[in-house]
Formats: sequence, C-alpha cells, structure tokens
Amino acid sequence: MNVSKPKAVMVLGGKGGVGKTFISVNLALHLRDSGKTVGILDTDFGASNIGHFIDLSKGSMDFEQDRFKPANVDGIEVFSISFIVGDKTVSMQGAQYAELIRDAVNNTEWTCEYLIVDCPPGFGDEVRTSAKVLSDSLLGSIIVMIPAHYLDAKRAIELHRDLGIPLLGVIENMSYFECEHGGRYPIFGESMIDKLVEEYGVTAFGKIPLRMDIREKVNKKEPKLEGDLAEPILRAVDVIVNAKPRKPSFLEKMKKYVKKWVDKLVVEAILAINKEIDIKGLQDATGYKGGSIIRLNIYDDDYDSLLTQGDFMIHEGKLVAVDGAGYDDVDVVIDVTPSVLAHAILGERNGKPYSLEDAYRLGEVRVWGRGRQAQAIHFLKYAWNIIRSREDVMNKIAPVIAKIVG
Repeated sequence: MNVSKPKAVMVLGGKGGVGKTFISVNLALHLRDSGKTVGILDTDFGASNIGHFIDLSKGSMDFEQDRFKPANVDGIEVFSISFIVGDKTVSMQGAQYAELIRDAVNNTEWTCEYLIVDCPPGFGDEVRTSAKVLSDSLLGSIIVMIPAHYLDAKRAIELHRDLGIPLLGVIENMSYFECEHGGRYPIFGESMIDKLVEEYGVTAFGKIPLRMDIREKVNKKEPKLEGDLAEPILRAVDVIVNAKPRKPSFLEKMKKYVKKWVDKLVVEAILAINKEIDIKGLQDATGYKGGSIIRLNIYDDDYDSLLTQGDFMIHEGKLVAVDGAGYDDVDVVIDVTPSVLAHAILGERNGKPYSLEDAYRLGEVRVWGRGRQAQAIHFLKYAWNIIRSREDVMNKIAPVIAKIVG
C-alpha cells in the first residue's frame, strides 16, 4: 500500500505553555469546517497534552503489522503517543524520537489533505527531524508566541532563515488578559508581534487574548474559537490553503549550516587538544602510540549522507590534519553524527552525563580499524575529558556546540 503524505504545517514555540497545541487544534478544526480533510500529528512525545483539548476517548489508533492507522476524533485524524501510554511521560533518546517521527509520517495511513504537526517546545533536533521527514510536503511553519517570549520568537525566525525552512506566519497567544467587563491587562507584557513584523517582515496572523470563557471551553474540550477571536486562525487557514509545498533547498542549507559549525568545532577541538593536552603523556597513559591515520567521518543525523571528512594523526606530540590520505593509509575510521559529537564533547545529553564512551557503548559512534580502534577511542575519550575540564576552552566551544544541537 502506498501511504499518502498530506501537506504539512509545523506549529512551533520556543517555550512550553505558549498554547501551541491549542492553536494546532484550532487550525485543524477550522480547516475541517472549511471543507478540508485534516489530521493532527502530535510530536510532543515526551509531554503530550493534546488530550486536554480534544476527547481522545472518541477514537483509537490501530496498529496493523508495520502500519499505524490514526484515530478519528470528530472528523479529524489524530496520531498521538497518548493513545499508547495515556497520560504517562515518555523518555526517549534523539535517535528514537527521529525514528518515531519517520514512522508517524511515512508509515501512517493518512487519508487527509492537510496535516497539522504540533511540535514540542524548543528548536532543537525535533524541528530539524520534522522538517527533514516532511520536506516533500511541507508548506511551512507557524510560530506561536506570548509577549514575554519575544526573544524566543526572534530565535525561531532566525533559525528558519538560517536553515531555509519556510515560515508562514506568527500568532501571538495570550496577548493580553481580557476580563468579562471589557478591561484589558498586559499580564505577560506589552504585545511584541508588531515589533517582529517591523524587524523581520514576517506575516502576523493576529493576537488572541487570555479570557475565562476560552478557558471554560477548553475545560469542556470545546476549544474552537469563534467570531472575532477566531480571526488569527482564519487568516492562518487562508494562507495554508493557498500555500504550495516548497521542496525547499533547506535540506541542503541544513547540511551546509551544520557542516560549517561541525568544521569549526573540529578545528577548535584540535586547537584545544594541542594547546591544553600533554599528548605524549596521554599516549603513554592510553597505550596509543600514534603515527597512524584516524579518519573522522561526520554524517547527517540519519547517516544518509556524509557532511564532512577529515584525516588526522599524531606527529611529534601534536594532533595534525593529514591531506591526501588513501583508504589503505587509514588505520582507524570513526563514523559519528553532529549531535553525538557535540553532546560527547559537551559531556551531557538530555540532562544526563554523556561521553564518547557512552556513544561507543550505545552504538551511536561507529569505529572501524586494523586493531587500534580501542586505543584510539581510549585516547580521544581522555582528550575530550581534559577539554571539558578547561573552563576557558569550553566557553569558546560551547557556542559552536549550541549551533549544532540547537
């Protein structure tokens, strides 16, 4: 069976609690009521809250061999981890997240024309993974902000420009508190969406207030905005139905963007190793005598394509780059992805300690060679541990790592 790929819109926000899911559900409801077939892909696998807005008990997801069949809730197709684990929290590594995203998009029997992708907070690997998987059918993103999170909205816009991801527009949710007597109070600060328009020329779909009647409707799982309140949603829907999938060049831009920062990270790491580390002493301690070539292959996060390759060896107590090495000259080959490399140097991932040794143990870095790979990994592990212990070095490397891991 060929699984169709509906036209997709990602709904993003830099922080949790800005109302992404609320906006996602409203976009889906208004698309449905305009006569379009629509689905919601809930990709906030770690902390899904879509069940606060729609009654998931009205439908169920089915699993048939290697296929998912989304639930049908009030005429909307829904894929959510909540159908599997309920209200429980799910903890998964980046590779698991990416695989589940691919399954949700490529192995789900979507029959809808439009797919609203409710993304988790932040602008890390999840955004890049979603954009990559949806690249053939992506219409663009909608950024949801509140006035207090103006800086996060700016970062989101700049990230879209850096990576070439199409941006449809911005919605300011909870723009002000509107009481039942008509008073307006900027409890999250003055509105900032007009400033974004002025600075970046983005499309502003409008402002949605914070009101008790909206809260009451959400509590009843009847979140659809009506009347004037719905104007920002209707403007966004109008843009969505008139947009065309742009097979953007953003994947190539992503590769170039990541490659640029990976290359810089490698250069900074080599400089730090040569400056901060007694390489000869470390060789004696680890049993790695050097004189052989280590080839570093850095692939994209799916191991689909090679981003950059470098050959290195230890010569006269220095780690040096080697030009023109042939395959037969290489004794150790290390295959790694940008995020694994960055997190291994940083020493943590998802708030937990993470090292090159962990990556090796978990199969997230692949090492090949002619009998010296264990010593090479041992040497690099100790070298990176020393780098992490130098605060001035990490202060220099940390901004580069941030560009890679988002």
